[in-house]
Order: sequence, then C-alpha cells, then structure tokens
Amino acid sequence: MHSWDHSCLAGELYLTYQHRVPASCETSAFCLHTLTDASQAQQISQTLLPAESHNDAMPYLRPIITTYNDNSYDGMRTAIFPSYFHGKCQRNGVDPPGCPNPDCPVVCGTPGSLVHFYPMLRFIAYNRTRSALRRLCSPGNDAYERVERAVVQTTSGHHIRGGERRRVPWFEYAVTGAGGELGRGLAQGRNFSHARTRETTRRNEESVKKQLKEIMAQVSGLLEKACGGHASEDENALPNCSWEDAMKRYILTFP
Repeated sequence: MHSWDHSCLAGELYLTYQHRVPASCETSAFCLHTLTDASQAQQISQTLLPAESHNDAMPYLRPIITTYNDNSYDGMRTAIFPSYFHGKCQRNGVDPPGCPNPDCPVVCGTPGSLVHFYPMLRFIAYNRTRSALRRLCSPGNDAYERVERAVVQTTSGHHIRGGERRRVPWFEYAVTGAGGELGRGLAQGRNFSHARTRETTRRNEESVKKQLKEIMAQVSGLLEKACGGHASEDENALPNCSWEDAMKRYILTFP
C-alpha cells in the first residue's frame, strides 16, 4: 500500500475526470470546459461573425481547446500530487483509523485520503482548469492569436466582399479608358476611397479584436456557471462538475 505510484493514480484521475466519468454528458471532451467553449462560441457567432457563419462558430476556438487538451495533464497532475496530496498517511509506522481505505482523515497520498477530502480534490481540478483556460483565453499566447486571426479574417473578408459588390462598371471605365483630367480626377478619388476603405477595415479589425477579448475574458464566470456555481472546497460546491459517487468508487479501486 505504501509503495504505490502516485503518478499512476494521478494519470488515472486525470483521465477519469476528463473522459470516463463525464461520459454521460451530451457534449464531448472535458465537461468542465466544454459548456464554456460552447457559450463563448455562441457569443462570438452572434456578436462578431457574419450571419452565414452563425452555425459554425466552435471551430474558431479549436486552437484553444486543442492546446488545453494537449498540455493540461502535467499541470493537473502536479496540482494534485504533490502540491496538496502527498506522502504517506502513517504516523510512527501505524496507519491512522480509516487509512488507507476507505476514508482517511489525514491529508496524504492514499486513495482513502482523496476520498475523505474529495471536495478539495474537486476544487483543485476546477482551479487548475480555470487557470489554464484564463491563460489560453488571454492575448499573448499562440492559441489565442490563432483564434483572433481566424475571427478577424472572417469578418474582414465579409466587409471586403461587401465593398466589392458596391463597385460600378462606369467608374472602372472612367479610370482606365476616359483619360484626361476626368480620368486623373477619378483615379485620385479612387485612391482616396481605397485609403478610406483601408482605414475603415483597420478600425473594424480593432473593434473585432476588442470585442473578442471581452468575450474571452468571461471564461472564469462561464466556467463557474457551467459547473453549477459556488466555486469552493465546500461539500456541495460545483455540483455539475463533481461526479462524486463515480469518482470515489473509482479512486477506491486502487490498493
């Protein structure tokens, strides 16, 4: 019992939280943040994207989702072991009552300790997820920049196409075929129009970036709401992201 591998249990806990226990969720991937992603995608769709993109907004967040899934394991493992749960439960070579199974009232690394302090385990998992998502949903990292570029590109393309539809054939003829002062004057007007269009596009892009930043900054509140509220180590906290019964049964399958 006292020589079992913390890293093995940490890995199994992570996989269970991420994939196995939440298998009944209607959405895929990690339920702790999937509903948050969906809410952000809906806001991006309704606030920033052209109407034809409203039904296909989730792919814009794919860089953040993928980066989280690829990199969250190590941080979650460290947050559980050894940052909070660690070491052995024995005191002077003797197991305290209830240790190692099924309910150990000593903070250590045994399954019984994780079961006894399950609300703290749940809060650690939540905090680690929240911290990782806040970082990924803030400017200054590659995943966020890729999301921003994709959204800006879509909105810019929509504005450009709209501008192209407003061009008139006689204007093109005057610039290329009329010659003389009329042609030069129209050409100058067209250059001015292009400069104004570029400035309008730049302002539109800055506005999109600002609104996207505001939407992504809501990730902490959206995550807490998706998890049922009351983010703490209290017994009844985060009810939608708990899976307490299934998790405790699984933890106690370890010797």
